[in-house]
Amino acid sequence: MTARVSNGSRSVVFLGTAHDNGGTSILASNLAEAMRKRGHHVEEWYLYSSDDGLPTGTRVFHPTKRSAFALLSVFWSVVTALRAERVDVLFGLQPLSNLLVGVAGWIAGIRNRISAYHGPIWSANQTLMNLDTFVARLGFYTQMVACSNSVADTFRARSKAYADVTVVVNGQIPPHLYSRAQARAELGLPSNGFILGQIGRFSHQKNQGFSLDLMQQLPEALLVLLGMGPDESAVRSQIDIAGISDRVRIIPSIASDRIGLFYSAVDLALFPSRYEGLSLAAIEAIHAGVPLLCTDIPSFREMFANSPFLTEKLLLPLDDRSIWCARIHEILKDQELRKQIGAELAQLSPTYSFDTMAQKYLRLVA
Repeated sequence: MTARVSNGSRSVVFLGTAHDNGGTSILASNLAEAMRKRGHHVEEWYLYSSDDGLPTGTRVFHPTKRSAFALLSVFWSVVTALRAERVDVLFGLQPLSNLLVGVAGWIAGIRNRISAYHGPIWSANQTLMNLDTFVARLGFYTQMVACSNSVADTFRARSKAYADVTVVVNGQIPPHLYSRAQARAELGLPSNGFILGQIGRFSHQKNQGFSLDLMQQLPEALLVLLGMGPDESAVRSQIDIAGISDRVRIIPSIASDRIGLFYSAVDLALFPSRYEGLSLAAIEAIHAGVPLLCTDIPSFREMFANSPFLTEKLLLPLDDRSIWCARIHEILKDQELRKQIGAELAQLSPTYSFDTMAQKYLRLVA
């Protein structure tokens, strides 16, 4: 890493648990680039990774195997690397890496050690969160950041150790949009007909099984699932058992700079998540002007808080299939409603500006 220079430049490291091309990894890469443009020297470090498509200059300390011995080895490797580099600011991205930011960063003498929380405290491994609370109480974190007010509230309710958590609301870079015909052609999708889309890691949290259940009541639609993850075999099995393989497409990944292909191809985005921090994919859908249906959970309610109309139309009860199907039909077939939703999304979009979020992170670095 290049040494800090006299013009106010800082040496910054984003430390994550695993690089999986998920939301926090993409967020870190985008913030790192924004900080580099302001003259800071920024690197991304990950404890583990099996991803071959890592950003240039990314450091990985260990392959994906995670034993107790491997973790101890990784811990000391991080301490050694931090001591060897002139790091001014150390950001955590995920629960385990936050702990290393606090403890390993303190041992290495890093003055600014910032933990970041991207989901409600109860959604993470509770052993790690108990340790995190202990580390926070001891003052190992110099600053703590939550991606939404709803996430911050769960931490503050757990312990007074989180009383000083700062909220930096997630923002996202608007996706580049394509014509409907081009997007569908490049993704190998039919040029005609209704297409629903869900984007996210195949997991209990993202609840892809609910979207597949809906497809049995929506014979006129095709569903695109963009992602991969631990529940992939269960998702594929459900598709086969339901006999809907001809109406479901699985796309493992799309390069982040071409993610607009997904939003340009679909008529409606589904977010039946059981919980979220503040979904970057949902924010992308807002920027793209794509109608999105979301479960009525605190993070999505916060996301639409500035629009009573969108709150009424786009938030639906978790797991109530009949209401979801009725609203899907309404949005797909009512052109005037789609125009109203599009206009409201355009007004809401600036609230989740990436530049606004990046400026707040830059103030943490200064």
